[in-house]
Amino acid sequence: MDGQDLIRGLRQMLSEAAGSTWPDVKYCYDCLYEAAIKSVERTNLLTTTQSITTVANQTDYNFEPDFLKLYLTDIRNNFYIKYSDGTTTYFIYQQDYSEIVLANNTTSVSIPSTFAIVDAAAPSRMTGTTTSTGALTHSYTIFGSTLGESTLTDSGGSFGTVSVGDIVHNTTDTSHGIVAAESSSTAFICALFDGTNNYFTSGDSYIVTLQNRYKLVLDPPPSTAGHTITIYYVQRPNPVYSYYRAYKMPYDFREPLLSYAAWKYRYRDREPNFGDGYFKYWDISVRELGRMHNKSTLQRDFKVNLIKRINRSRTVG
Repeated sequence: MDGQDLIRGLRQMLSEAAGSTWPDVKYCYDCLYEAAIKSVERTNLLTTTQSITTVANQTDYNFEPDFLKLYLTDIRNNFYIKYSDGTTTYFIYQQDYSEIVLANNTTSVSIPSTFAIVDAAAPSRMTGTTTSTGALTHSYTIFGSTLGESTLTDSGGSFGTVSVGDIVHNTTDTSHGIVAAESSSTAFICALFDGTNNYFTSGDSYIVTLQNRYKLVLDPPPSTAGHTITIYYVQRPNPVYSYYRAYKMPYDFREPLLSYAAWKYRYRDREPNFGDGYFKYWDISVRELGRMHNKSTLQRDFKVNLIKRINRSRTVG
């Protein structure tokens, strides 16, 4: 289920001829990416963990850029994180951020009692000039455009905070696209569209706009450094914006992804009667695939929680 297969499938679903120039290839990838994110969010298909080391008296800790939502819940569907002081493991539960602000607990404690998740501060965009040419690799021609992937290299750059999914602009040839893969502290791989070349040549100017991030807020802040927080979370899929990259999803998701993207396209084409049918197919299919995934991984199906959430912390010695 790589980019070429998905674009071909979407073109066929939209009844567009192979030589058609009407579909916008960047928008096709955008729709498919949104479909992948929504499908993973519904099914918890991709999960991973993040380990955070505490700093004394520090409340806020940034999540990884691919954080989509928390994953693990207790039997009442309350989300929790794992907190270890090196000897004892505690389970800390989520609380509404407004309650944390209202409580105003600024005095640090040995073990925080609750946490919240909020938006992190808006990352600063990066600007600069490339120092070498990143000619197209794995190039292909589609809908009248020659595309592929290009490496942005700036020997004086510092791309440690750049991550897959960030937005990149080549302001010299007016192309724009997305970060497809990290490479080094001075280079990364991207897919560009709608420009003169759709790749970077030496001396081209660039702008990188970092995507939104989230952060963990502990309440109250921990008094001790070196404790370990383990976050179990649902991972946003890496975007696919070229022929030869693929989504890390079972092939069963191919038709639902295409249907969701076709739904977006039909609304763009002002044909909502056709589009609604595609959306219903995606909705039903993803629900079923989610149930199958939950059974195969022994996860509980989601249940509505009508019990008021209370503050508590459980420990494992």
